[in-house]
Amino acid sequence: MIEIYFEQINDAEKFAHLLNEIADPFFCCEHNGDCLVTIYIHEQADYVISACIAPAIKKFILRFVEDRLLLSIISGTFYFKDKEEQQQILQLAHSFLEGERYDYRKGKQPVGSRETLIMNAVVSFLKDGLSFSIGSFVTFRLKAYIERLHHYVELAIDEYKLEQEYQNFVQMLRDYVAEREANWPVVHLVHRSPDFLFFDEQFRQVTNQELKQWIDRNLSVSQPMYIDSSVLAPLVSIAPHTIYLYTEHADDGMVQTIQNVFQERLRFCQLSDFAKYETIASMGEPST
Repeated sequence: MIEIYFEQINDAEKFAHLLNEIADPFFCCEHNGDCLVTIYIHEQADYVISACIAPAIKKFILRFVEDRLLLSIISGTFYFKDKEEQQQILQLAHSFLEGERYDYRKGKQPVGSRETLIMNAVVSFLKDGLSFSIGSFVTFRLKAYIERLHHYVELAIDEYKLEQEYQNFVQMLRDYVAEREANWPVVHLVHRSPDFLFFDEQFRQVTNQELKQWIDRNLSVSQPMYIDSSVLAPLVSIAPHTIYLYTEHADDGMVQTIQNVFQERLRFCQLSDFAKYETIASMGEPST
């Protein structure tokens, strides 16, 4: 017999339900509406523990306990008390947890999955005749697992702070563009990855030297983040009424930033659409 105590009655119900999903004649579980789940092992205890009970505990922790632990780390260790901020960081942590993403700061893959960390701890601890609290087990036996969660929360917070800085940066550029008088009515921006080519309203290509002359030098002083001097800085300084962006890579990072800054001023076009304008322009050029 194994007795497992839970902090909440509904947790005991959830765990009992997980056990009852396992159709195995060698054990049965009992839950009488309190915080205790009792597991009766009829025979083959080692098999029942490793193949039935341990996987159920692992599933319960991952499904019902993990988010509580993550939120506890977010609020208790890193002092993010705002509920909305907590949820945003939690969602970012999930993105790292899915597939056990590598640590981009160190370029390392984690050693062992969360599932493995939990299963190893459960199997080495669990035995017939044991009575324990699931809360105490998580606290004292799953330290490696909790350290893994702590690690992913750190990554999520780093990502959250970068995202906040980026959103502030984009908003400042939006405000700048909104207050600035448009120097050109239209810009045709051709994205042939990784390059961006500028064309004016008459589809004349604008040289890099010309673009540099349009850049507002105060931009680099007023913006807290680095602003790209070849694309974003001249585009923001020109502040055109309309931008026609010809691209096959709408998910490109710079394309996304341009969209976030200029919003309704931006018109997406297919890169192939620009070919006809190049043809017309070349036809108008004098022969040599």
